[in-house]
Amino acid sequence: EGADVKLAEFRQHFQMPNEESLVNYYSCNYVKNKIPRQGYLYLSLNHLCFYSYMLGKATKFAIRFSEIVEIKKSHHWIYVRTANDMQYRFAVIFNAEEAYRLIEHLNKLAMKQLIQDPDSPVIDQKKTSFQKASKSNSKTPVVLRELKSEEYRMFFRLPLDEILDGRVKANLWTPHNKRYYAGNIFLSNNFLCFRSDTRNLVNLVIPLKHIHSAEKKDDGPNRSENQIIITTSQNATFQFAQISDRDFLSQKISDFLAQIKTPKTTERQKYDISWSKQVALMNTFKAELTEEMIKTQEAKLKRWNNHFHDFGRGVSMYRTTDIINLIVDGIPDSVRQEIWMIFSGAIHEKEAHPGLYEDLVEKSASMSTAAHEEIERDLHRSFPEHPAFQHLDGINALRRVLQAYALRNPQVGYCQAMNIVSSVFLIFCDEENAFWLLASVCENLLPDYYNDKVVGAQIDQGVLNELISEHLPNLHSHLEDLGMIKHISLSWFLTIFLSVIPCDSTLHIIDCFFYDGAKAIFMIALKILEWNEEKLLKCREDGEAMQLLTVFLNGIYNEDYQISKKCVPKTRSQTIHTLIHEAYARFTQSISMQRIEELRNKHRRLTVHQFDADNENSIVRNFKENVYFSHEELRALLAIIREEKLNAKKYQHKSNHMGESPTLVSPTHPEVDFKAQLREPFNKVDNYKLDFDTFRVLFYELSPWKKCRSIDLAEKLFRLTDKRGIGTIGFYQFTKTLGILCSDKNIEKLKLLYILHLPPLLLKPEVEKIGKEKDSTEVGIEAEDFFSDEPSESIEALPSPTDHNFIEGSHLMNIEGTANTTPATPNLSLNSQNLRTSTFYVDLPELNTQNRFESIDTFSDISDLGKQFNVETISNISQISDVNIMKFESHFSTTSSTDTKSLSSLRVLMDHADSNLSRCSIPNMKRSHFKGLWTSLTEIVGSNDVELKRAHENLLELGESCAGMSPEESIDSFTQIALPNSSDEADSNGNTTLSPIEPASSNASSCFAALDQSKISGQSAQEDKWQITINHFIATALSVASVAESFSTRTSVRDSIELMQKNRRKCVLPTY
Repeated sequence: EGADVKLAEFRQHFQMPNEESLVNYYSCNYVKNKIPRQGYLYLSLNHLCFYSYMLGKATKFAIRFSEIVEIKKSHHWIYVRTANDMQYRFAVIFNAEEAYRLIEHLNKLAMKQLIQDPDSPVIDQKKTSFQKASKSNSKTPVVLRELKSEEYRMFFRLPLDEILDGRVKANLWTPHNKRYYAGNIFLSNNFLCFRSDTRNLVNLVIPLKHIHSAEKKDDGPNRSENQIIITTSQNATFQFAQISDRDFLSQKISDFLAQIKTPKTTERQKYDISWSKQVALMNTFKAELTEEMIKTQEAKLKRWNNHFHDFGRGVSMYRTTDIINLIVDGIPDSVRQEIWMIFSGAIHEKEAHPGLYEDLVEKSASMSTAAHEEIERDLHRSFPEHPAFQHLDGINALRRVLQAYALRNPQVGYCQAMNIVSSVFLIFCDEENAFWLLASVCENLLPDYYNDKVVGAQIDQGVLNELISEHLPNLHSHLEDLGMIKHISLSWFLTIFLSVIPCDSTLHIIDCFFYDGAKAIFMIALKILEWNEEKLLKCREDGEAMQLLTVFLNGIYNEDYQISKKCVPKTRSQTIHTLIHEAYARFTQSISMQRIEELRNKHRRLTVHQFDADNENSIVRNFKENVYFSHEELRALLAIIREEKLNAKKYQHKSNHMGESPTLVSPTHPEVDFKAQLREPFNKVDNYKLDFDTFRVLFYELSPWKKCRSIDLAEKLFRLTDKRGIGTIGFYQFTKTLGILCSDKNIEKLKLLYILHLPPLLLKPEVEKIGKEKDSTEVGIEAEDFFSDEPSESIEALPSPTDHNFIEGSHLMNIEGTANTTPATPNLSLNSQNLRTSTFYVDLPELNTQNRFESIDTFSDISDLGKQFNVETISNISQISDVNIMKFESHFSTTSSTDTKSLSSLRVLMDHADSNLSRCSIPNMKRSHFKGLWTSLTEIVGSNDVELKRAHENLLELGESCAGMSPEESIDSFTQIALPNSSDEADSNGNTTLSPIEPASSNASSCFAALDQSKISGQSAQEDKWQITINHFIATALSVASVAESFSTRTSVRDSIELMQKNRRKCVLPTY
């Protein structure tokens, strides 16, 4: 009940959607300016929130976990810092350690989600493993259970979907030394595991599907009481005693056993391809061992067989320090495949998915993708010194493994270095086992390593850097000065040293890696640097240091084994056995997987945010056409766009979500390229495209025109700026638009405001308002003025950005100056029942005339283009990307996009807003549209003083005086845009000096001219002749002091951004 109350308070205080799940809450003090505020810390899946109400004042804020860059804990204090350098300190009296671990884990989930799916950075409980964890009756918060499950899976190398149900204290009997060891039994839906209290003393993994019986037994009041005896299908017996809650554990085991389902190979589609699984290549291509090496291998195998006899064999062997010592000494070839599969956890995935590899191989063979092309290029570069990969058997097996994995995990696909690692697996393992080992490396042991940015490897570079600073501080400072730490380690991590150390020696490193994970790589890397510390300190250049390390690594040799004589180094530096033994002796106690995970969490935050910072700095440096904002303002704009796009309240659920193991994707078409988006040329600035929702938010938060509420100027501006009509605008277009609004160039701002109220950009409410003020005949006549001579030649307007039926890309237009036979654009304003759905599409009243159409559609974006159109004029001057040039003869064909061309002409004026474009090119404005324009102006200025009212009256009189202007019968002025030789001079603000008001020239005749009398015969209604020119409007508006001051004042976008961020943190609801 208390949790439900807190959930309701959480939603109420922070305006969170129902999808945002509250994980836990803690009573705490938030300290700011040395003043503590008692309240509650709320932790949800995506936010860290705080609320306090003291002395009649509420203090609240919400921070996304994805924007946190630093988390620290000291006693009961928790310290958090965000990407914009905001700092928060919380004093959590009770459960401080739990709160800290929970914040760390939620931040980790947010960062991983951001890495795996940047377009959907919100974690959704319904699509993650949390949903499975939430089905338990445990009172522990779901995410805390998931955190414990993750640690459980990592330690015992279990599948990613395994959820820890609980643990109990117990003792385990070990037959090899006939004694009990105290520890804990861990139980999940498919495994029973044991871990001793003393680290690495004894561990055990028992798959529940192998359990034949689990019986309770009592031997009296001693160490053997409360026993459970488990017998497996392999006739192995495991004895547990001193179980703290034996009856409960026994019942749980019975319940899980009843739910166990043995995976079965399902019927799959047969493909017309002939292939057979390749056995381990070492059986065909023998290692070139000397007699002494063969004896060493036999001696090692004997020790391993003795160990199997004493400790058991297979998944459920007793895992003690003895097995660690055997692995460090090296695994014999004959058991290497078995040991690799067990300790990597690959055996569990293979058994859970029988037949999957064959299915993937055959499906991928019928596909042709970019990943396949990259695989083909790298096949012959994979371990070329080994004879197996100079033969078709090895090449074909490697191709199948890599192509199958690219299909299994399309988020990874294929990355260089995967071929090198897989080729070594194929030498010692059969083809299917090599595939599952590769899957284990990519998904569990080295997460996020093999993607387009090798993020995981860069994170571990940061971890290594910090470990060097802890253990080798003098060397760290020197390497930092040389700037080479990142250069030396990337290839070490990606190929597990295979690309820098001879393969005979690297095998022992891989043996340790499958047992200890990344910990082995870090220990060996540190030992290599420690051995070379004195020589490295003498290096004065990074190249010299790199050469020193390269020579040393190439000289590491294996005196007990050689795959091929070609692998033997010519110059020897150190044996691999000495390297591994000394690395374990020196670092195994100080470096644990828990410590590595803590450092990974820290550097994951730093790495992801550094990606964003580097990307934004690169965009700013290359942003040549910026005339409105400083570099700092551009960075602030990029940051706020990124933050707004990552706003967790915009839930966009994807098919793949964080927390799920990669699943098989079955393409419906063999030609589908799952990595097409990664392979296509990509511009960094593409990450900062804005859809209409984001644009509208930023317009009302940052623009000085946000005061205008009668008319939605945001929608008009977006439609004008969206040149290609695809529902998004680029960063350059956005800064150009916002730059005009925030600048002090009063004439250009007034010109833009005027353009936004011309008919091609009218919104539905404006059209309806105009329609109420006129009869149907008058509205119809005005609409007809925007059509060509033949109504049938008119095309529907571009869709509104708020039209949910809009199909992105459907309005992309050919910009080539050649003939285009593409059919006319479909009418996207109609649904399947021919009903209007878009706000931009308006049906006008019927006209009761003969030889005229009955209904005029799309008042929002239509114009009269006339009889001729100079294509080169528009193309050369405006370079508009959205003009669809069809086949031109003496006039447009019936597929001409007249509505688009009218908008395109307005966009020319927008593109050249800071130049002296002739205002005579801009159409005159009618009274009905002028009313909306003046309303917008007064709202932007924020007052309607006497001077402003007088200016309004003057313009009304001017409009009456211009009523007699004769219309131009040639091309509509929308399409007559030119760049005249203007003699106007600009002042220091770039504002041109206005000439006296003069009547419009013949080149600027109104697009609202009266229709030919032959077209309106029988009509008694006459069109309103009232009209003003843009010169009239600008000159009169600037004669008003309040308008001149408002439009000549520069708006600080940086201040607006800071205020917006502050309001976001405080959960202040916007008023628009």
